[in-house]
Amino acid sequence: MTILSRLDAWLGKTLFHPPIILACQLTRQTQYAMNRALWFFAACHATYYAQGESWGVVAIMWTWVLVTFVTATVAPDLPTRSFGGWRLIWWIIFALGVSAACTTGELTDGTVRALIILFAEYAATIKTIPPRRKRDRRASAKEVRA
Repeated sequence: MTILSRLDAWLGKTLFHPPIILACQLTRQTQYAMNRALWFFAACHATYYAQGESWGVVAIMWTWVLVTFVTATVAPDLPTRSFGGWRLIWWIIFALGVSAACTTGELTDGTVRALIILFAEYAATIKTIPPRRKRDRRASAKEVRA
């Protein structure tokens, strides 16, 4: 394992997996459905910020939105894979956006989109979603009666 793959695994397990697992448990969705939904949100986000571009760019963006919408609705639980090189590209885009935001004081739409896509890609790396623990209601009910 190289240092980049170790760093990628650590970042995924400490920063991205806990909120993704919680979102999957709360919405009762699989990690693959979460991956596809986040890619759809990223496509919608990109299309919204493509206003004023040429008609060709807008057509490509709307095609991307439609494709991600169809895959998110027709086959949400179909297993998908995420590749480390692909995540590295999005980490670089995100890091460049954050460094630009530190110098200019403005967070760009591309930085936010890169973060959404990183969440989507790390959702695909989760093996299984653990069951959500229910609170012990009996203990609190006993305290009320006493």
